[in-house]
Amino acid sequence: MLAQTRLFNKQRTLFYGPGPGFRWKYAAGLMAASLLELTPLPIYAESVKLVQWWDAYFPSKEQTVNYQYRSSKPHSVQYQDVNQDGIYNDALVWYELSAHTPLNPLPRDAGKPNDPDHQYRIDRPSARFYGGVVARFVNVSNLTEKDRQTGARVPAFTHFQQASVQPTEGARPCSYSSRYPHQTIRAGSYDSKAWADMTVMVINEGGKCCPLSQLFQKNPNTQVNFTAAYLWKKADFLNRSAKADQITFDQDSQLSVDITRFRKNVEEVRFLVQDGDQLWISEGTTQVITTATGEVHWTGVEGVEVEDFGGKFGAIVQLHPTQSRWAPYQPVAEEQIQTLAEAIQQMEYDPQKASPQEEQLHHDQSDKLLQALNQMEFSPSTATFVEHTFTDVQAVGVYFATYQFSHQVTKLVFDNFQAYGSAELPKDEAIAISPQGDIHTSSHPHRTQFAGGVSVNEGVFEQRLKVCSCDQVAVRGDLTVVAEDVGKSVDLIAYAISKTSPESREEIFYALNSNRNITFWDKQPDKLIPFQTNVMLQPEHTLDIYQGQLAFPGFLQIHFGYRLPDGMVVTSADSIDVLINGINQASSNEMPYCESISRN
Repeated sequence: MLAQTRLFNKQRTLFYGPGPGFRWKYAAGLMAASLLELTPLPIYAESVKLVQWWDAYFPSKEQTVNYQYRSSKPHSVQYQDVNQDGIYNDALVWYELSAHTPLNPLPRDAGKPNDPDHQYRIDRPSARFYGGVVARFVNVSNLTEKDRQTGARVPAFTHFQQASVQPTEGARPCSYSSRYPHQTIRAGSYDSKAWADMTVMVINEGGKCCPLSQLFQKNPNTQVNFTAAYLWKKADFLNRSAKADQITFDQDSQLSVDITRFRKNVEEVRFLVQDGDQLWISEGTTQVITTATGEVHWTGVEGVEVEDFGGKFGAIVQLHPTQSRWAPYQPVAEEQIQTLAEAIQQMEYDPQKASPQEEQLHHDQSDKLLQALNQMEFSPSTATFVEHTFTDVQAVGVYFATYQFSHQVTKLVFDNFQAYGSAELPKDEAIAISPQGDIHTSSHPHRTQFAGGVSVNEGVFEQRLKVCSCDQVAVRGDLTVVAEDVGKSVDLIAYAISKTSPESREEIFYALNSNRNITFWDKQPDKLIPFQTNVMLQPEHTLDIYQGQLAFPGFLQIHFGYRLPDGMVVTSADSIDVLINGINQASSNEMPYCESISRN
């Protein structure tokens, strides 16, 4: 064991980097692991991360054109009465709240892989989300702009100033500043890789960049409010929780979101949970506090906690679901909204030419559409909040709103939405590969099951995780052995796939041999060298595969398993995925990121 420890300490810092020798260094660092004795693994419900929207969801601004939610242009109608003053001179702009059509930007199209409109990385963790956004503009239907194609004057308020996923303005991974949520710099220097953030910039300050906002600011009688809701569904939950029979909340469960960069004219933040078929909204919410000096801060009530960093630096808003009461949240079905909007658009209503009958019909249809869209706008004053125990969590999310109409800059930016729940996590099926390379997924009637994860800086184990190159990580594998394999003497195997990024198609395979040396592997099962031989299989095992650092950027997919006496290799179908980010060197860091780890 002492010799193994010396080997581990020697090789833990050798990882791949640019250059011809990187693969050997990387493989040595990954696979020269501290493989300890096999120990039984109990099965129990555990706290698990369900969602974390925090990643590089776009390749770069240079490689894509469309960052907008769902489509490049939202729905809109003119000549509405959104503030219900009896004057139909307002506009509605929206993405209807949908649980069927994702709200996220358009992902890569298999038929058009290089289309700049389709570059959203839908395969990244928690990338797919649902929901809707509604903006209600008052006294704007008479405000027009020149159509770029026809030159005709057309209504100007047909879109948001910006409602999108922004690829470069979000968090700087592997940075450190105590002034920002989760001590991670937002925006700032552009000398490092950035993660995306989400924007709901209904109206900003104006200027040459933003003609819609400029027009709004020049007309003092214009007003606006907005509603936005975001949902992540169980089918996309992380860490095998998507396959769990039941997800609940306990005292350790939590929902949270980081508000970043902008939060102007945002009245409240609440959380959403779908339990079975019913959506619920939290009584716990934020409140805006304005000090005597005019400074604006947020606080939380009814279970919501807020860590406010002040001004442009943002806030962390979080809620333990068991510490809030809840009310039913019942937005109108998207199909009904689409039908109402199409009926209005087919009228081609012109108030200067319409007959009294046409005007009345338009007003009636407009009122119905407004009522339907306003079902997305929660009414705290009329809601009935109750104690609710969640027994079948199917979706989680966050809700933002400003209810009062005002002539104000109205914009919000957020990232790092997280959700934790409680579940008994199922393990994944194995893949059985014959010595000839044939895959037999049904060769074992009761197949061995696999689970694995990686922990960073002594955190919880997760199946897919982002780390920084100086983080301390631990990689673990768990397996439940099929009955007919229990008691057999097997060879233990481990291999890794190395790529420069999750999207890269270039893969290099490595295997660990019995001398704890790394060799390239050509993917032929009969040439997969074991790292340990003659191991007697028990019903349950935990393998502590690796502890140390992964010192150079890249993407790893780690598999483990065993080879039976007849040559059949039984290995994990799903990999343990680790995305390694380089260290941010921006001058705005309060201290080097790696130094900050040792102090926390």
